[in-house]
Amino acid sequence: MKKIVKVIIMMVTVFSILFSNERDPREQNLTYLIGEKVDNFEVASLDGKKIIKLEELKGKKVFLNFTTTWCPDCIKEKEILGAEYIQNYKDSNVEFIVVFGPYKSDNKEKVEEYMKKNGYTFIPYYDTEDKSLYTQFGVINIPTTFLINEEGILEDVNVESGYKHMKMFK
Repeated sequence: MKKIVKVIIMMVTVFSILFSNERDPREQNLTYLIGEKVDNFEVASLDGKKIIKLEELKGKKVFLNFTTTWCPDCIKEKEILGAEYIQNYKDSNVEFIVVFGPYKSDNKEKVEEYMKKNGYTFIPYYDTEDKSLYTQFGVINIPTTFLINEEGILEDVNVESGYKHMKMFK
């Protein structure tokens, strides 16, 4: 009888976690919370040829993803991102900004090699050496993705567990 009760309690716990719509509590430690206006930022492409400023993207949604070449969740995200999402949203009103940076062992050369090795065609962006964008957003885990709406308001965020769980991609 005790085993049955334990199994039922465990099942209820697992199902409540799996089907919970609660936000990740780590979001509270980010600089911007859902519903808040995001300050302007600027980020350059890995090759330095393209610079994006949030203020110039008014009227577009902005998918801002902080990533690396070495984290397993980031690798899974980019496999999907390159093949599926950017192509599906290519003609939509969404600007994809996938930001690598000097996060742990990454550097520009490693990112270039990673992009070539995997045949990714999306434009990679690179944070400054002092991680100014990472710091501005208060990123605490990688990957972290922010979805900023057309008015510059944070619409959704996902810390570490993959952007596919964000409302836009459901």
